[in-house]
Amino acid sequence: MSNDRFDDLGGAERRAAIGERLEERDRTHPEPGAPGHDRPPEVPRSANKYAWVVGILLLMAGGVVLFFSIVAQPNGGRSIEGPQVGKRLPVFAAPLASGDLSGEANVCQRRPCPAGAGPVPACEVRGRDVMNMCDLRRRPLVLTFAVTRGADCEPQVDRVERMKADVPGVTFAVVMSGNERAATERIVRRRGWTQPVGVDDDGAVVNLYGVGVCPVTVFAEPGGRVVETALGNLTEDQLREKARALVRRGG
Repeated sequence: MSNDRFDDLGGAERRAAIGERLEERDRTHPEPGAPGHDRPPEVPRSANKYAWVVGILLLMAGGVVLFFSIVAQPNGGRSIEGPQVGKRLPVFAAPLASGDLSGEANVCQRRPCPAGAGPVPACEVRGRDVMNMCDLRRRPLVLTFAVTRGADCEPQVDRVERMKADVPGVTFAVVMSGNERAATERIVRRRGWTQPVGVDDDGAVVNLYGVGVCPVTVFAEPGGRVVETALGNLTEDQLREKARALVRRGG
């Protein structure tokens, strides 16, 4: 029997090869406390450290896309950019903020009225506390859409309010969506608006008109045919010029 306790490693050449590998291992992966080993062993890092963050962002993005894909096609595929140029404004009847009526707007266009649109066509709903598009569109019309939640649309209505006296012969009106009549009336009183403000508490009118941004200003000639739909804020000068252009078209 050999006295070499490393005989089972396979002889001198094999022992030398194994020894070289061990030395290389000691050089590249020194044990804690060994000479030259002055940093703690690295903690393995997961390659998917931020995978959960990416997953949440993808879910959020998917939700946004789904939301806008639904909102972008209200009532059979209309866009969220308001009434199209050349089209006639759909009729509706809504409670006036200054009146005593409460409830949802009527958006029925003709008989038979679909469920939820109203019991009779909107043009048949009249009264001193009612805003009716059948009346508004008889003259040149500037109609501003505003929402009361999650947006700051009131300043646009303020600008319309300041310049509307400069353009006689044009009807100016507002549709406010998102609040019940009493809350909308408080906004109207606080800001001193004198133009009629229709209450669209459940969003039926903005859905009918395909309005998905705020504010939206619609310019229509007598009869209700849309001349322009402006998205976003307009200056008083821009409003004045566009309103005067309606008068010239009507004249």
